[in-house]
Amino acid sequence: PRADIHELIATVEPAVVAVNVRVSQSGPFGSESGEGAGTGFVISADGVIVTNNHVVENAEEVSVTFLDGEERDAEILGTDRFNDLAVIKVEGDDLPVLNLGQSEDMRVGDDVVAIGNALGLDGGLSVTRGIVSGLDRTLQTDTDVRLTGLIQTDASINPGNSGGPLVNAGGEVIGINTAIASPDQTQNVGFAISIDAAK
Repeated sequence: PRADIHELIATVEPAVVAVNVRVSQSGPFGSESGEGAGTGFVISADGVIVTNNHVVENAEEVSVTFLDGEERDAEILGTDRFNDLAVIKVEGDDLPVLNLGQSEDMRVGDDVVAIGNALGLDGGLSVTRGIVSGLDRTLQTDTDVRLTGLIQTDASINPGNSGGPLVNAGGEVIGINTAIASPDQTQNVGFAISIDAAK
């Protein structure tokens, strides 16, 4: 089915958060602090959030910003480098949540929407629309991790989108945006971890 984008955004966006991290990096002149940005989405009303491992890896501090601009500190509950998954948590008791779908039900050509903190831009989250371009893809990452069972999409995914939801026409999460193919060699080839694997 075709997605009603405005209705879908209104349903999904409140449960998508910008993830902000502060990391400490060792350099030739000692330790230096840096900042990074990614995306996550709330899966339980008490503040459990899913994102990518590479978003929070080596983070000293993690915080999330909600759609209304409220920022909350987050703690890392667990990470899985080899599947590029992380679970973080903020304090909360009645937060909006996203429904998890079944990625096995997706077919090539199905409508999808990617929502995330693209480039860490001011002014709120970015929304892109596309289709499922391929299924069961394998990708070797820059960190020598081999990700398998990925969903390929032409919905634009950019730095900062990592960890955000790839949702179907019903607003259910069917993937977690994680990587793009080299923009020097390709256009609009993005990859998402299937939600079935993430579960």
